[in-house]
Amino acid sequence: MLNLFLKNVAQRDNLSAQSDASLKELIDLMNMNRKGVVVVLEGETPVGILTERDIVEILYGKVDLSNKVIDYAKKTLVSTKGSRTVGYALNLTLENKIRRVIVTDDAEKFVGVVTQQDLLKYLEEDFYRLTIKIKHVLNNFNNLVSVEPSETLYNALKLMVDNKISAVAILKDRKPIGIITEKDVLRIASEQVDLSETVGNNMTGPVDTANLDSALVDVVEVMNYKNIRRIIIVNEEGEAINILTIRDVVSNLEGDYSNFLERKLRSAKEILNLLPEMLFEVTDTGEEQLIIWANDKVLSRFGREILDKNVTSFLPPENWKTIYSTLNKLNKIENIKLKKDDLIYEISGVNINTDSRMEKNRYQLIMRDITEDVRLSTVDSLTNIYNKRFINEFLMKEIERSRRSNKQFSIVICDMDDFKQINDNYGHLSGDIVLKAFSEIIASTVRNLDVVGRYGGDEFMIILPEASSDTAFSIIDRIRIKIENCEIPVTKNNLVKITSSFGIATYPDDGMSSDDLLISSDERLYKAKSFGKNKIACS
Repeated sequence: MLNLFLKNVAQRDNLSAQSDASLKELIDLMNMNRKGVVVVLEGETPVGILTERDIVEILYGKVDLSNKVIDYAKKTLVSTKGSRTVGYALNLTLENKIRRVIVTDDAEKFVGVVTQQDLLKYLEEDFYRLTIKIKHVLNNFNNLVSVEPSETLYNALKLMVDNKISAVAILKDRKPIGIITEKDVLRIASEQVDLSETVGNNMTGPVDTANLDSALVDVVEVMNYKNIRRIIIVNEEGEAINILTIRDVVSNLEGDYSNFLERKLRSAKEILNLLPEMLFEVTDTGEEQLIIWANDKVLSRFGREILDKNVTSFLPPENWKTIYSTLNKLNKIENIKLKKDDLIYEISGVNINTDSRMEKNRYQLIMRDITEDVRLSTVDSLTNIYNKRFINEFLMKEIERSRRSNKQFSIVICDMDDFKQINDNYGHLSGDIVLKAFSEIIASTVRNLDVVGRYGGDEFMIILPEASSDTAFSIIDRIRIKIENCEIPVTKNNLVKITSSFGIATYPDDGMSSDDLLISSDERLYKAKSFGKNKIACS
């Protein structure tokens, strides 16, 4: 039943009004549709919504009911396409804590409305398999808001507005004799009843009641049969202790109904398409692990051809080996990073016990593209080369790698000669243009295995793996000459020429720690400057 299309179950009779209608006209519509809601349209497009709770506040605020509805329909609309399913809509109401969803077609035109009570009807068959009682879904047993029958309607409205509740119980000697609901308020507004009248003369009564040990399925059946959205809960002495609403029932599908909901959500894959992340499932047959399902986010990026294929054709085999081992050992994985198609992803997931003889295990995995996050944390935003944090981390790793392999490597610190004059003469925007051009020259001239980073201001670092001092000098001299011969347009009519000075330090001859290498390279940079700039110092 969760797979029924919303366009086939949505209702629209007396559920919409044009934006130029009056509040009184809308209230009359709401009284007729008995759904507690009217969608405000401009032509056929939903632009607003008014609910019974809005009418309570409007009446309490003594608003002129001849005013146009558009001025009061300020709620953010939650809508979905008619091609979505009942299961999708149920999840939407739960996630957004709303009681109804607007249904539209592909052109965003109004199709109808589905309420939580409508959705609940499609779940009754599953309630019959449960033994859930009222006490399992009520969070508070002594949190009832009530009035006596002699109090005024205005006092009842005030309690509803102040407590943000949809109903007030009417008690006599602590026992329920009636109820004032948002639906009653609609009738009161439509009939223009004076708010100084007593609630006893305007309440709905007698009222339906249930006790804490009543089976939830019985209560839901009564609600659906009588088309009511709340029942007063009483104790063994018949004294009122709380009000159970449809919202309580539906919201607890996520709480005490966890087993029920998990079964439903797993079978209703449309719901999982709501997730902003990419999500897919892998079945373990005991012999191989196959991708058996993926949500729309995955399919739109990688195509449907990934389905029914071994997961190692989708994820790098070495990464899947780690993921698979961890899932089977700990039943979950968190934030495992991997590279695929030049992008970086982060994967988390769980082992789902399906109790099926057809498969050994089922794994549900969420994959998030963190390429941009990684780039922002490692790349300098101006020059688009590595930042100081990354280059320092790489230096530490290169020291460890070279120590293990007993090989040399070199680092270079360089900056532009007289860069301040460019900022002074042409402005900081021109200075940024020069910095970008400078970094592009270096990055395009070094070897593929070399790493270039901006160290700060106009200072740059280059790490040259497995490069002796002589090799490093040869590479850097090519860069120096290329920079010397370059003309950079900084304004419409101005070209600038620049030079740069370089200091080279080599592991392990000039130091075996990052501090020693950086100090040595920095000292040689200043030595190159003292030699007249546009020079390289390596000793």
